Amino acid sequence: MKKKIVSVLLCATMVTGLAMGCGKSSDSSSEKTSDGKTKIRMTYWNNEDTVKTLLDYLEKEVPDVKIEFQFIDNSNYDTVVDTQLSAEEGPDIICESPASALKHAKLGYLEKVNDLGKKYSDAGTNVYSYDGDVYALPGISWFEGTYFNKELFEQNNIELPTTFDEYLDVCKKFEDLGIKPLAAGLKSWEPMLKNSMAFVTAEYLSTDEGKDFGEKYRNGKTTLEGNWNKYLEKWSEMITDGVYTKDMVGIDHDQALEEFATGKAAMFCSGPWDLDTIKDKNPDLKVDMMPFYGTKASAGWLIGGPGCGFAVNKSSKNKDAAMKVLKALSTEEGQKAFWEDNQGGSSYLEGAKFELPEEYASASKALEAGNVYCPWNEWGDAASAHETYGTEMQSYLLGEQDLDTTLKNVDSAVKELLEK
Repeated sequence: MKKKIVSVLLCATMVTGLAMGCGKSSDSSSEKTSDGKTKIRMTYWNNEDTVKTLLDYLEKEVPDVKIEFQFIDNSNYDTVVDTQLSAEEGPDIICESPASALKHAKLGYLEKVNDLGKKYSDAGTNVYSYDGDVYALPGISWFEGTYFNKELFEQNNIELPTTFDEYLDVCKKFEDLGIKPLAAGLKSWEPMLKNSMAFVTAEYLSTDEGKDFGEKYRNGKTTLEGNWNKYLEKWSEMITDGVYTKDMVGIDHDQALEEFATGKAAMFCSGPWDLDTIKDKNPDLKVDMMPFYGTKASAGWLIGGPGCGFAVNKSSKNKDAAMKVLKALSTEEGQKAFWEDNQGGSSYLEGAKFELPEEYASASKALEAGNVYCPWNEWGDAASAHETYGTEMQSYLLGEQDLDTTLKNVDSAVKELLEK
């Protein structure tokens, strides 16, 4: 590995210490190195190992710029960055979540990156856009689909589904064979959130009719109740057909993973972060991943989105240097360098394709089509209400409330967040 030029800035664990330690007194934005390089600072909530290859690439590709990488723990990240930006200080390049990018764009803290944004798909830039402009460039995506036991499918001559109804038929066939079709840890609010939202994405949010829903929702101009009902009523066959059952609310994620890894269930919904654990538990298990489907045959959809967005601080004294870095990132080589430490994800840069591990072969068409979408990424200041959605769906599964009430409760939570 080439010699790194990256310095890791360690900040104190206390928020006040972080804010002071990264404030104007230690701001490197106007500094030059001894060999005349422009020094800029990049901050991220993931540690340096997740961008190591990218930083090495940027050292070579942008030789007149030295990047100081600053890790800030996710629990303090937003507080520290908000404090710095409000004081017209902070890092030159900021890794942003969709929600924080929208907030910072509204407050005028970020530079527009429209020209570079044109190189990326709409699925990637939409979540980093505000009032028609792009304020961050999407990084490598995270995604979640449905892992399946290839041998169980092959041994029982069960074909992979291409529609939601075919998926339910597959589940019925495994049930008839005495094999649990889907392992699910519904003790967590996440599985039903992602599974149901993937169906709504395929049926509604990805269509001309529903493509503006996210923007309208974050602006308080529409509701889930009255718009999502008919799609979720169809998806609820997951419950009425017994794929999701009440007893699963007592099962956690690790228990469900164990069921799948040991061959007791044919399928398990998760993402690349669980693959090593699955293989460690059962090295002989042959797995693949299928996407989620709607009622019409398609390439399918994966729940996911950019792991982060790269934005430029409007108050940076070295915006030209920061833009050089973003330009280098916006190449196939730059995306490949980022992907090296985030394998299993995909790029939103047009034309950038990577060789996926064989465990994602059946999801490749969805990935190539750019069908990776996370609905709550577009909810802006109300993005945290996706957890409310998940917990309300648990109550719906348990029969404690009907679907209309479930969606109304989420709308109420969103309204409260938007009014803060």
